Order: sequence, then C-alpha cells, then structure tokens
Amino acid sequence: MRKLAIVTDSAADILPATARKLGVRVAPMRINMGGDDLRDGVDVQIGPYLDQLGSLQQLPRTSMPSPTDFMETYRSLAIQGYTDILSIHLSRSLSSTIEIPRFLAGTMFNDVHIEVIDSRTASVAEGAMVLEAAAVAAAGGSIEGAAAKALTIRDLIKIQFVPKRLTNLVKGGRATVLQAFAASALSVKPVMSFNCKGEMQVVHKAHGMGRAADYMARSLADQGQEQGELIYFTLHTRAEKSVERLANAIGEHGAVSWCGGCATIGPCIATHVGEGAIGVMSYPASLHSPTLRSEEMFLSL
Repeated sequence: MRKLAIVTDSAADILPATARKLGVRVAPMRINMGGDDLRDGVDVQIGPYLDQLGSLQQLPRTSMPSPTDFMETYRSLAIQGYTDILSIHLSRSLSSTIEIPRFLAGTMFNDVHIEVIDSRTASVAEGAMVLEAAAVAAAGGSIEGAAAKALTIRDLIKIQFVPKRLTNLVKGGRATVLQAFAASALSVKPVMSFNCKGEMQVVHKAHGMGRAADYMARSLADQGQEQGELIYFTLHTRAEKSVERLANAIGEHGAVSWCGGCATIGPCIATHVGEGAIGVMSYPASLHSPTLRSEEMFLSL
C-alpha cells in the first residue's frame, strides 16, 4: 500500500501546529544575521524578527535549507514507510532551494517516489498549495491526486502585496535603486505579484497605500468574476491600519469571496518586503478542502 508525505520549505509561512497536524515536513530556510546562521521558524520567529529588522544597518542574507535538512527529512520518511513524497517549494526565480530536492529525487532512493513541484510563488500562496496537497494526503489520496490539486491551484492562485518601501527589496537585489527612488519621490506604492514563470513583477503603481489597497480589492473582485467564489487571506507585516483598509475595500467592491483569515509573512520573505507591507492571496473556494476549514493555516502576528 502506498503512503504519501508532503515536504516544503519555511518560506511557505505555514502555522507550525497545522503542519504537524497534517504531517507536513518543513525544511527551514536560513537567515544570516550579524554572522549568526539562523533557521527560519526555528531560531527566529516573525514578531521578534521584525523588532530587529528595522534597526539593522545591514540587511540579513537569506539562503536555502541545507542539503542535509532535505536528506534527513527524506530518509526519515523512508524509514517510516512512506513510499511517495511530494515536495513543493519556493519559486525557482527567487531561490535555488528547489534544486536540492530535484537532485535528491533522482539519486537518493530506488523504492521511494519523490515528485518535486515549483510553486512559482512564495509565502502563503506557496503555503496554500502545500496544505491543500496535505489535505489530499490526509484523506488517503495518491501522490498523483495531491500533485494535480497543487498544480491546479498554482494555475489559479493569486497573491499581490505592497511593500511600504522598496528599501529591503533593493538591498536584496530584487528591485533597482531607480525604482526605489521613483517610489520614494512620487509616493508610489508598487503592487507586486508573480507571473506564470514565478517571476516577481510590478502589476500596478498606486499613489499611496489607500489606492494600492483599492486596486488589490478590485483585482480580487475581477478574479471572482472569472473563477467563481474565492477564499482569500489578507496579510501584512505589522501594518494593522493598512490591512484593515484593504479588508474594508474588499467589502466595498463586493468580491464573490469569503475570508479565511489574516496572515503574516514569515521571516524569510519579510526580510525582503520589510515591515509595513500588506497583501492578499486568493484562490477558488471549490479547491479549498473541508479538512482545512476549521484550521488556522498560516503564521499570524
């Protein structure tokens, strides 16, 4: 009899208790801060991390989990009798994390099937793919069914976010100095998302956070018109007033949707978007497992 496990990385921003309940194994991303090599979600948590992040002169460096983390995870699952492993990871355009599972999938086992999926996204959008696949596994589903569910969500999910400022994205090499200057000089708030290749891109430039929130709310309503009823999550990094404004705008635009909760972006991704960011993630409610409806899915502040 086949036995399925789900593996991901900590950039998925899944609530640890929910990951444990559904049996999801999470390899921690690494954050180098002041010479210390910290494991995302293990040695560093989002609240205390944001306390430090704004005062640091040098932006911490983020990196992928170690190969040993993946090797030990896969080996442990094999010992426990798992015959199939679905490994879902941060967009290849943002990190080379996925290359380790890809290599191990072809070399590590003869009797364990490892399938690797590039989420082509990050944070709670990656996390939604992981948890929905885990719900399939928890119900006794196959790796083919779990992978199909994750890939269907990947095609339809949308995450949009607005950094309060582009400083950290510039320091991390994900936005140009010119873009940061323009945003600062004109009070422009870039609404960012991912394209079909998993590349981060600016989809709209709004004058002020209020108009950025309104754009995201209108975009959510448009998505609902195309895809039917949605489940959505608002998200932020200590931007309570702005995310409340976003929630109100979503209500005003009458999106065909229901709110799954308010999440935060975890330490790895927060390193690059900084404090004060807001966003929204959404996908068709028909793809949301009943198993997850009573669970808190993502990190929160």
